[in-house]
Amino acid sequence: MNNKINLHGGYKVLKKSDIHSFPKAELHCHLDGSIRPETLQKIAKAQGLSISDNVAEVSLHMQAPPTCQNLVEYLTCFDFVLPYLQTKEALEMAAFDVMEQAAEDGIRYIEIRFAPSLSMEKGLSVEEIIESVAKGVADAEAQYNVHGNLLVIGMKTGELALIESIFSKTLALKNEKVVGFDLAGAEEDHFIDDYSDVLKVVTDSGEVPLTLHAGECGCVHNVFSAIKSGAKRIGHGIALKGKIVEQQELANHDVCIEGCPTSNVQTRAINSFKDYPLREWLENDVTFCINTDNKTVSNTTLSKEYDILRENFELTPVELCQLNKNAMTYSFAEKALKEKILNEMDTYTFS
Repeated sequence: MNNKINLHGGYKVLKKSDIHSFPKAELHCHLDGSIRPETLQKIAKAQGLSISDNVAEVSLHMQAPPTCQNLVEYLTCFDFVLPYLQTKEALEMAAFDVMEQAAEDGIRYIEIRFAPSLSMEKGLSVEEIIESVAKGVADAEAQYNVHGNLLVIGMKTGELALIESIFSKTLALKNEKVVGFDLAGAEEDHFIDDYSDVLKVVTDSGEVPLTLHAGECGCVHNVFSAIKSGAKRIGHGIALKGKIVEQQELANHDVCIEGCPTSNVQTRAINSFKDYPLREWLENDVTFCINTDNKTVSNTTLSKEYDILRENFELTPVELCQLNKNAMTYSFAEKALKEKILNEMDTYTFS
């Protein structure tokens, strides 16, 4: 770690105001799980689709309970949103909204992930979907002090041929905003083996890196299988909790865990925020960063995630800086942008 941060208040108590104003980076944020209810109302009305005029009522459909029975129950919240995300305009509005939220939360860089297969019900092509989301991101960049890139998801609920087709078409499109690929959905033990051929489409191209949901609720074996398959980052990785030998092994790999505390509590991957392995991972040199997963479904922000860590683990300014530097370092952003935002983090002065 660059110790320069110590000269700017590294030994002070971390204040909530600093969490918000610190130039943060987020790597794990789902588009369809992060749209504000008010924006979804606008999206619905623009298409002439039925939706309640009561924001609170819409929110009830979009937010998961504080604790779900499991990950599968958590994922049902997406079913309400997806029918509204079937036009180019809707996808543009959704992407702009998530970027706007990021800017308001003091995020300087964000990677937004989405599954094209979930927006094809009315005939949109993979290319149209990607370009629409990218346009929403670019429009927000022109208006706010935030940078955004995209990760394209293959849903494990879909056919292997469909995932392969989406990945291949995405690679051929060469949209500069697409910087990575992912697999998402309910997790089974040893699932990586079933997707080895699909993942080779990505890794063999050598053009766009891979991040994979693994160890979100499945076995820790999935984490190492994902790394072996070429993943540079691991979504959640919470299955590593309590497994010290495996954590030490992970520290030997050049990968970053995309941690999502609130989401992990909601899906019962952990029992409470105090069970999040923050100190455990820091002590065992696990490289990780903090993320929201789904801002709306989890009723959270990145500042809120860090504030939870401040309250439960006395997170320090040095640690806030390091976790965000991990995110920026392991982001799939271009080198110049990485260096620019890393410098902003290093030179931030804590109050």
